[in-house]
Amino acid sequence: MKMKIIIAVVVLLPVLLHAGYAVAASPVANYYITIDEYIARSASTPVRIGGEVVPGSIRWDGATRTIRFTMVGENAKTDVVYRGIAPDSFRDGVTAIVDGARTLDGSFAATLLIVKCPHQYLSGS
Repeated sequence: MKMKIIIAVVVLLPVLLHAGYAVAASPVANYYITIDEYIARSASTPVRIGGEVVPGSIRWDGATRTIRFTMVGENAKTDVVYRGIAPDSFRDGVTAIVDGARTLDGSFAATLLIVKCPHQYLSGS
């Protein structure tokens, strides 16, 4: 009986540790800074930012597969340029999270675009 428990621990521990690492390293689980925090920075180092997509700002260029849109925070906004395919849930008003860096013209060149999934809470009444 003790041997089965020891074998189970030896087998399951690395699996559980790997699963925990995968969740912690996931882009969805990682912290991001707000648009206001990003604008307050002067550096153009890579960063992850999150904010609301301004309604009416999404522009798609099919020839270059480039999406341009504006993200807004509490008091600031920034233009984002992303080359690639956007998630299906990407649309006006969603909270987008992008990885990338500030360009020379002041826009944000994104290398990753994900959409934060809102949780729906229903009243129990």
